[in-house]
Amino acid sequence: MEAAPESLPEAPVPPAPRIERAPRPPRRGRPALGGHAREERYIDETGEEYEIRSLPDGTSFKVKVSEIERKKRRERRRPQDAEHGPGPAIVELAPRPLEKARHERVVTIGQFTKETARSVTFLKRRLPAPPKVAVVFGSGLSPAAEMLALSEPVPYARIPKFPKLTVAGHPGQARAGTIEGVETIFLEGRTHFYETGSMADTVYPVKTLVALGVEYLILTTSAGAINPQYRAGDIMFVRDHLNLMGDNPMFGLPPDYEPSPFTDVSELYDETVIAKSTALCRRVRVNRQVGVLAGVRGPVYETPAEVAMLARLGADAVCMSVIPEALCAAQAGIKVTALAVIVNDRAESARGPLTHGLVAERGTRFADNLKRLLRGLLGAL
Repeated sequence: MEAAPESLPEAPVPPAPRIERAPRPPRRGRPALGGHAREERYIDETGEEYEIRSLPDGTSFKVKVSEIERKKRRERRRPQDAEHGPGPAIVELAPRPLEKARHERVVTIGQFTKETARSVTFLKRRLPAPPKVAVVFGSGLSPAAEMLALSEPVPYARIPKFPKLTVAGHPGQARAGTIEGVETIFLEGRTHFYETGSMADTVYPVKTLVALGVEYLILTTSAGAINPQYRAGDIMFVRDHLNLMGDNPMFGLPPDYEPSPFTDVSELYDETVIAKSTALCRRVRVNRQVGVLAGVRGPVYETPAEVAMLARLGADAVCMSVIPEALCAAQAGIKVTALAVIVNDRAESARGPLTHGLVAERGTRFADNLKRLLRGLLGAL
């Protein structure tokens, strides 16, 4: 008999995959086949972790755990009660607001020196000291310049190349002296854009002040209220403006002009003074406002539809000046504070016709408020 062949050794049986039960994470969306799936996890020979999903009908399938986690991170859904109902999340695309980079302004006189040389030479011979701060007074507001009543006035007509003033309420003279320890020059009156149609004439006095060495400019104006909360006698610190004049003093200048006509005016008005304005106005008993000033060409006043338009644009008050001068100062790097004395509110405008004589008379009535505020402001600079 033949011997039975030796039986071959059995091949080793590979170990069964290690199965670890894990708590079932909350499923998103609708459950399969009307019930909850059972889930198990195991790690294969390569170290990759899988999840075995068993459905109520006996069907099973495996999914990489890493793929599941990736989808969970990506899939964000709106809550049920959101405005647009459930669904894929809407990613907000609005950029985060950038922090403003505060920087010191660099004063650049440039070609202002040559353009205003005769005016500057004349004023230097007649001023007691070089001024550091200048104040320009609007319609009817010159009585506030009585702080320098002992100073000898210099008529604009005697200053070479200074524009001739034609509107009532603007005396047309300069005074200089020391207030609260600050060397100051007052310009009592201004040329408006509507008088000559020339921005160069409108801003020539400001160019002269810059070339004279002024480092801070305070502009004042008699303005009409757009904001219904404003009342006659309030003084608004201008935090921004709307230039609706259809022109600006840098328009038409050559690109290589100095100071550069490409001027950043995003921080035109001095925010440091605005931050101090609440305490300052409380101390001098002035009703303070802070808002946006609209500048229109004039000389006509606004229609009701235009007032409504200005309100929708965000204006709180409206005038026919200030903005060209503020832009010119910003071009040279001079700090600016603008004060709008509210001479008529919206309710008053509806009761009767508005005239320049009424505006100037109201400005004179409220000039004492401006006088107190300017003295306190000069002491705070």
